[in-house]
Amino acid sequence: MRQIQLFVLFILLIAAIAFPLNLGDNPTIASGQELTRDMSNWDMINYGKYGTSYNPQSMINRDNADNLEMKWIYPYPPTTYPTIGGAKTYAGSGSPILIVDGIAYSATNQRALVAVDAESGSLIWNDIVSYDNDILQQDYPHVKGMLPHTHAVNYYDDRGIIIPSLQSCQIDGHDSLVGDITFSITEMCGTEEEARAWGNQGYYASIGTHPPQFYGDIMVVPVMGSSGNGGRSFIAGYDVSDMDNPVRIWQTFLVPPAEGDPEWALHQCDIGWFFSYPEWLDTGRLGVPCNEVPQENLMNDWINPQSSRNELHTASTIATVWGHYLIDEETGIVYLGTGESGPYPNALRRPGVNLYGSAIVALDATTGEFIWWYQTVPHDMWDYDCSWNAILGEVEGKKAIFKGCKNGFMYALDAATGEPFWIYHPPSVWLPQPGMAYPDPKNIEDLQRAWPTSHVGESPDNLTFLSANYAGILEADMAYDGERLYLGSFNMPVKICVPEYPNDFGNTLNMCVSGEHPTNSTIYGLDANTGEELWSFFIDGAGFRGGLTVSGGIVYVPSGDGWLYLLNSETGEVISKRSFGIGLWTQATIGADSLDNMKVFVNTGGMSIASWGQTGIPGAMIALGLGDESNVVISEEVVVAPADPGEPAAPAQVQEVVTEIETIRTETIISPISYLMIIISFIILAISATMFITSGNWKLGS
Repeated sequence: MRQIQLFVLFILLIAAIAFPLNLGDNPTIASGQELTRDMSNWDMINYGKYGTSYNPQSMINRDNADNLEMKWIYPYPPTTYPTIGGAKTYAGSGSPILIVDGIAYSATNQRALVAVDAESGSLIWNDIVSYDNDILQQDYPHVKGMLPHTHAVNYYDDRGIIIPSLQSCQIDGHDSLVGDITFSITEMCGTEEEARAWGNQGYYASIGTHPPQFYGDIMVVPVMGSSGNGGRSFIAGYDVSDMDNPVRIWQTFLVPPAEGDPEWALHQCDIGWFFSYPEWLDTGRLGVPCNEVPQENLMNDWINPQSSRNELHTASTIATVWGHYLIDEETGIVYLGTGESGPYPNALRRPGVNLYGSAIVALDATTGEFIWWYQTVPHDMWDYDCSWNAILGEVEGKKAIFKGCKNGFMYALDAATGEPFWIYHPPSVWLPQPGMAYPDPKNIEDLQRAWPTSHVGESPDNLTFLSANYAGILEADMAYDGERLYLGSFNMPVKICVPEYPNDFGNTLNMCVSGEHPTNSTIYGLDANTGEELWSFFIDGAGFRGGLTVSGGIVYVPSGDGWLYLLNSETGEVISKRSFGIGLWTQATIGADSLDNMKVFVNTGGMSIASWGQTGIPGAMIALGLGDESNVVISEEVVVAPADPGEPAAPAQVQEVVTEIETIRTETIISPISYLMIIISFIILAISATMFITSGNWKLGS
């Protein structure tokens, strides 16, 4: 022990002599800006309740961002988090890091919630909620099952709680300072008897990929069907004035009851709009009012034509809401983008526009009543839901909702009426024809199409055809700084194979091969008032997914090629970039530690998507800062709370993460001492881990 300490001190002494710190060359914090709480914190997945992904701080800015360096690394344990009974689990985290009052929060895909000191990278607390998929399906046979897949964590300042993505049809709110569960709602999918009374005959999805939103004492949360497996989807409002006894006060269904409703698409027709791709392509028209669509096209929506009793097929539903939704505090209107119509691409059993799938909807938070709706893909057969964040902003002084959808279109809609201000379609998007022709709500043949290519006479058996993308053309969070919108689209063309058609249950959009068109991504800056393209930034050979961040005149772009690009928000020019050695698919966030040092937080590892590289790599939470030292701290306090109180906590296994972190590098700014200090950190980490394990202290628990 004594010899080891002397050896480490000797190495540090050599480093100090050989590579003295040059503090005079380090950047200074931008003067003239008083640090406010809004600048220090990143409270929700997209910064705040209005989904802008914009932090107004300017301490890290265009002039000094090239001097960002790693400050600390918190490795996610590769194997020590418990598995979930009967469910597949993924390593690492897919949740953007929150920063609240000097604490960084992240949720792992194994359902652990972690709080880390944003100044030092040391663990504060770690809480795991125990789930069991086998028990869930035994007790709730109308629930399809679990997918440990965490997209987000939100912090609620007036309640002091952290809520991660939903799982097992329940919400768990954690005390932000100690991690204990202080708020919980179970049976959000109802009991089997309740669900049957709602007109449900399919399966509910047990997950909600984004946490709820609050409007005073009303909590709003979607409870959606299992994609391709039915479930009568709805949005619910809960009275949470008594946190110990939450009560559902309204429920707005998004699909008809199992017994069908022939006039389903007519009930709210006077407040709705359709996007018609053919009309937009021919005339530039931005939206078709529902009352212009022939009534025969709207009758019998969703009803299975093979049913003798005009029922829905049990596989038909609207899938999980994949995105941050918001509530305007001034008007009490809830805005969200809905999941895709399912199953896909087999639409044989669900003719019609399939309202309200793949749409943008606005509801009254106090009653659940529709204010307006805008369906972006009628009769969706491609999994082109309106996923990811909605943004509340302005167009020429009027409140607007900005929403990108997986069909590759960006919509700016009047927040009060849903009428479109403008629509943007990235010119880089490649759409093969005829496979990617979007249905026209005025064409009843389009709405009765059983297959994406059935209108050109292709056989429905064992089809192989081109698709523009396997995961959506615009499938990432956008950013908005009050003047400009920033979005990213990507091309990942594939051939689709669907054997044994038709398959009544599940989604059979399977990727066979790729390579018909280059894979690439493009980031765009748009004028928020007009939708005019101001600049673009091209990334060759890689996809883009996760989200953009804008702050200090910089757009942060985590890319599938492993680089974090820092772009000038006015011009799109590269200011700087950092490579992390592995594809990035989680949004970067910005906040301050307890000493008011502003930092950029990046998650690596976690779950990837098709053709993006390695999956299942645990990765790490990494903090970049301007600071006054050129060393990296690797947290040694990665200790996991036991899933069962009777089981011991396990020490983190960090070697795989360290191997990954060794690939992280910056351009031009890392001095020789940085590399030496990283090596020394690894030596100390290895020695500490060895001592920790051999001492037997880890057996005592966390």
